[in-house]
Amino acid sequence: MHVYRKIYSNWLENYSVKEVYKKDKLYLKTIKYLKNQKLIKYSKILFLLNCFENKKYPVCYVIVYKNKIVGFVGTIFSKKKNYNKYYINCNIHSWLVNKDHRIVSSLLFQKIMKKNCVITVLSSLPRLGKTFKKLGFRELKMKYKLVFIKNFLPAQNNNFTFVRDKNIVKKNLSIKLKKLFQDYSNTGCERFLFKKMKDNENCFMIVHITYKKKFFKTLNIIYCSNHNFLKKNLKIFYNLANKFFNVSFCGEAFLKKSSSILRSNNELRFIKDKKIYLKKFPKNFKFDTMYSELEY
Repeated sequence: MHVYRKIYSNWLENYSVKEVYKKDKLYLKTIKYLKNQKLIKYSKILFLLNCFENKKYPVCYVIVYKNKIVGFVGTIFSKKKNYNKYYINCNIHSWLVNKDHRIVSSLLFQKIMKKNCVITVLSSLPRLGKTFKKLGFRELKMKYKLVFIKNFLPAQNNNFTFVRDKNIVKKNLSIKLKKLFQDYSNTGCERFLFKKMKDNENCFMIVHITYKKKFFKTLNIIYCSNHNFLKKNLKIFYNLANKFFNVSFCGEAFLKKSSSILRSNNELRFIKDKKIYLKKFPKNFKFDTMYSELEY
């Protein structure tokens, strides 16, 4: 057994895991690797690599074998707040390793796990669940709720609006929310104020417009700065969402039912469970889908 471990250890020394930062030499080499692989759509990975700019942290990690990249994991690092404490979150959005080198796949995660950060995996393939649990991740069920909003549309209410002018939106934001506004500038998400006219009451929102089953135009809520304001005026919000974005559905992701915003007695709604994986998360962890991929 001792001899076997020594042989395995010596063999393992042929591999190394490297941090990759935007626009360095290894980044360009990684882009070339991603273009040539056939496991994940290249355009999807490239989009995620360019979504969030953070010079302090790597955009991905790669496994190098004899000066050749043979594996990749895409990362989005962000600073989040859990009650009164800040922590670093690392979201894993893509993971691929060449077939002949998959025995060392876990090296990518071992490198990340050495960092003092929460690690989230929100879009894992079902077959990888056992792998994540072996690596010490906790499996949780994220719920995705989809609500058909046209049943709710009331008469037009002229007391509310969506403010979408970037300059006006930023003038009404705190320093913290201005950073959030800027961080999402490369994601294709809509950023606006849901505002009561002639009043200071409003909420800043980040939403993603997408199509479900290629036909059903949907507004997914990524962030809302004032849950109470939105819940109180939900029917009006649905009306404006339909007016401004021509959507028929609204969606949201959450772990606990109490965190859901889109509450209703509407029969035309759909809730789907999605397995996600978390590691090193704090007590009373506040879950959100900020700084992650937009589709799960």
